[in-house]
Amino acid sequence: MRAQFNGVWKTPGAAGKNVDYRLAFNRKGSFFTGLTRTVTRADVAEVKLGFGASVTGAKGQVHITPLDERGMNVGIQDPQVQNLPQSTTHYLTTADVRWSWTAAQLGAGGEVRMLYSKDLVTYKPGSTHTLRFNTGVVGPDRAAGSPEEQGAERTGDFISARIPLFNDGSGNLGSSIVTSGFARLESGGRVLGEGPATDWLSTEVPAASAPYRLTVEASRSAGDTSTSTKVTGVWTFTSARPTTDRTMRLPLSTVRFAPKLSLRGTAPAGSTLTVPLKLSGAAAAAGQVATLKVNVSYDGGRTWKPLTVTTNPQGARSVTVKHPATAKAVSFRVDLKDRGGNTVRETIMNAYRLAP
Repeated sequence: MRAQFNGVWKTPGAAGKNVDYRLAFNRKGSFFTGLTRTVTRADVAEVKLGFGASVTGAKGQVHITPLDERGMNVGIQDPQVQNLPQSTTHYLTTADVRWSWTAAQLGAGGEVRMLYSKDLVTYKPGSTHTLRFNTGVVGPDRAAGSPEEQGAERTGDFISARIPLFNDGSGNLGSSIVTSGFARLESGGRVLGEGPATDWLSTEVPAASAPYRLTVEASRSAGDTSTSTKVTGVWTFTSARPTTDRTMRLPLSTVRFAPKLSLRGTAPAGSTLTVPLKLSGAAAAAGQVATLKVNVSYDGGRTWKPLTVTTNPQGARSVTVKHPATAKAVSFRVDLKDRGGNTVRETIMNAYRLAP
């Protein structure tokens, strides 16, 4: 027998408009026969939540779910639809509770157009956290979610791959409705398999060692977003049939751009912005980067200018972007090669907008 009591408390009026208290208590062995708790600030965690949107009139929902140690919970009413972007503060109980977050941007008919998730977070009493969804730069990130949700692998003579292109700048796993796109696996100039950009692509390949090229590309509706409107990733690697029956992970890498942007996905025109580069996948291990080049465009990809990649004493990489006063948006193209000869090129159009 497992039981859970949970609830949400809010203070009426303007002062408490964007603050709520989410308390959950789990019980094992029998149902509650009564429940009395006194909760103080020292018992809860504070989470400052920002849910971004880059178009006007956007709507969204945030599901905040308390779970026990086995991932179980009782049913919770769907949250209210909110105007986006939104900033809220939540106080969450911490004892024997884990929290799951899901943020959905909705379409005009209430359908989900974008979805971001952060699962099974354990908070310490008295701690303070910042959590952002749907803020730039949205793009590929091998570290988002679990290995079962994305990546590329080979079993025998089959290669399967899925690289989500719309994870947000905070590293949350994301998905999005796309207007066009594809995933394609090639070798020796021959197309071995092709399918939708948003699904797993699984195709039979030759047993012998061969070079491969995986391309994933997708575009999004201007009604949904004005940032990361088109994202393309091209990976090259070499693979042969594994010597065992085990599934082998393939050496794909990604670079996530993680600048501090507004909830509308903007930075000031005419300003200078530091953009951290977060590597994941095969090239993220120490000493595995052979080359890393970043180019920027202020005219929708018609012309590109190289940026200098710097590395601080702790090994963190970044680029500095000087925004022209008259530019409207910033696009990025990054080329990465690891020590094993595997490469990736990511192109993110309208990675973020520039505000006057």
